[in-house]
Amino acid sequence: MRTLKLTLKGYKMYYVGIDVAKEKHYVCILDDTGEYAVKPFWIYTNVVGLRELIKRFGDLSLDNDDFLIGLESTGAFSENLYEYITDSDYKAILLNSYQTAKFRDFSTMKKIKNDAIDALVIAELLFAGKYKESHISNDAYHSLKVLGRTKKSLMDKIKTIKREISTVMATVNPEITNVFPNIFTKTALEVIKVYPTATDIAQATPKKLTRLFRHIKGNNFSEDKAKYLIDLAQTSVYAGRACKARASLLSSYIRILELYYQEKKEIEAQIKQLIEEEIDTEDNTVENLQSIPGVSDKTISAILGECGDLRRFDSAKAFIGYLGLYPTQYQSGNSNSVGRLAKRGIPIAKHALYMAAVGSVLHNPQLNKIFRDKVSSGKSKKEALIILSKKIATIMYSIVMYNKPYDAQRVFIPKR
Repeated sequence: MRTLKLTLKGYKMYYVGIDVAKEKHYVCILDDTGEYAVKPFWIYTNVVGLRELIKRFGDLSLDNDDFLIGLESTGAFSENLYEYITDSDYKAILLNSYQTAKFRDFSTMKKIKNDAIDALVIAELLFAGKYKESHISNDAYHSLKVLGRTKKSLMDKIKTIKREISTVMATVNPEITNVFPNIFTKTALEVIKVYPTATDIAQATPKKLTRLFRHIKGNNFSEDKAKYLIDLAQTSVYAGRACKARASLLSSYIRILELYYQEKKEIEAQIKQLIEEEIDTEDNTVENLQSIPGVSDKTISAILGECGDLRRFDSAKAFIGYLGLYPTQYQSGNSNSVGRLAKRGIPIAKHALYMAAVGSVLHNPQLNKIFRDKVSSGKSKKEALIILSKKIATIMYSIVMYNKPYDAQRVFIPKR
């Protein structure tokens, strides 16, 4: 059991573990023998609490280099604390919560988790020197990450609101899909906004319907289609129950959907501007990545936003490992099984690479050949696409490292 050191004279290094929370941060400080330097304590998360933390450090040593401070990378709660500590000229390390959890399981051997133990575990991890520091991107890459995740959040909300609209439409006008297989086209949404239910459409005229689309470019909604839509509505299975309430609900959902579309468009414009004005200024990183057939700007922004500058990785293998593009494996004695793709890694980046693999099968002759070869050798299409995803990640890494555009001749060069 740990004992509290009553004298601090002669200790040169202090290992500080901070468990980050919304209202209070719990702090544990160990000396260079692995014993408590002071009794564990907590501070408030406001400026007063952070000043108290720095004062506590000063009571132990006036030399900032005597401290190694660790905290878990928990996004919203850790960012301000990390910035305050580093701005005060202390060495702070962000730790992945997965490695601290594994170290906790190893060190405590108990299913116990609380704030005081978490702070102690972080301090012990620093003292043991078995930690791996999380990467901190510069402001441009971090901004790209924030914008990318905001866009992802909006896309998820768009999917949710579309499901809500589809559910209501399946009741109030199920026959509309005979005319509009996709009810989320501009033309279909225009109809639904004005005539939400089959009851409403049944009372319309072909001229009124066709008049809705005069301002929509490229629509092919004819008067015959309008008549067909009205005929379907007049023989609809919808009985008309709660017609006004459901019409109001649909109008509300569509307004929300259009707002999400507009917000997504603005975020994409900000991402484009950020890439052009801040990330692609020193070299031709983005321009070179854009030379890969089948890899879209969305993929590039997702990879750079989630992973930062790819030059920070020692090798393409390290980059792929960071992404989580590797299968799980279990080996014991004569048993050796390989499972599905690891859950760890960067979900947004992995999804972006997978979609890039799908696009590359259609638009990249070299990657298309790799895909066909893998399928011919017995791999499933999904397995082949995952292999292609890893290949694209390797190509992107090489392009950034050597600052050269895509070279089709180098795709088939074997790894050394």
